[in-house]
Amino acid sequence: MSLHARRSFEDEMKRSIYEYVERRGAVTRGELARTIHVETGQPASKPARSRTYTEKRPIEPDELRAAVSELKADGHLLEFDGKLRVALSTTPAERELEGGDGTVTIRPAREEDRAGLIETMSDVGDDGTYIVAENVVEQLERAPALVRANDERSRVFFVAVRREDEGGAGDESAEVAGERDEGGEVVGWLHLDGPELPSLRHTAEVTVGVRPDHRREGIGSSLLEYGLEWAEESRYRKLYQSLPATNERAIEFLEDNGWEREGKREGHYCIDDSLVDEVLLATWTDGE
Repeated sequence: MSLHARRSFEDEMKRSIYEYVERRGAVTRGELARTIHVETGQPASKPARSRTYTEKRPIEPDELRAAVSELKADGHLLEFDGKLRVALSTTPAERELEGGDGTVTIRPAREEDRAGLIETMSDVGDDGTYIVAENVVEQLERAPALVRANDERSRVFFVAVRREDEGGAGDESAEVAGERDEGGEVVGWLHLDGPELPSLRHTAEVTVGVRPDHRREGIGSSLLEYGLEWAEESRYRKLYQSLPATNERAIEFLEDNGWEREGKREGHYCIDDSLVDEVLLATWTDGE
């Protein structure tokens, strides 16, 4: 699958740059210049007995420019708003939904969306019926980066960002910030988390949700469609999700969008001192 192949680097300098950006999420070139060091090939003055160490030096400006240019050209990194970020292997075009007095844009999440994303996920999970989403929130509160693409996992987020129509406060904020999505409100998300084990690389766990006051506007279905398109192009074949049986609204939503029940685990959750079954749902893509 295309998302996994990106981590093979023959050049040590490019590997170091990519791994630093992948760990941090969004990094300026200045931070890279201060942080990345390269080996000189000369042995260190006092090597340890068990290993041989070589001296390192700061990366030269020309070296950094060349390495970053190649990483961008090869599709490993992208640069947005003055910061380098991990590039998704494939990215569907942003989609806009018109409704009410605003516009909702479906797009890949950025580090700048973190606070709004966590707030929205927490809001959706407040009733205690979306256990997996609650766990993802806890991970994000500790994680340094939203998007991960390393030897252990691949994790991506897509968000639904709402902005008021022209003349509203959202557009004024966006104009001041100089970015079309700045000032918007994250009202929904879709998250995919895929393991790197060869036997499971074709699968990804999904969470998806929309703020209660923005449901029944087509946002959830659009997020599912957007995420499914990305997963298919990235050659994931099976997407799955687990929900408490008490979350009837979410189960019905997934089934209405073509997901099927695969089974259940009895008494898997304890919610409000009552044992609740876990419902397992999945859908298949045409990815190969």
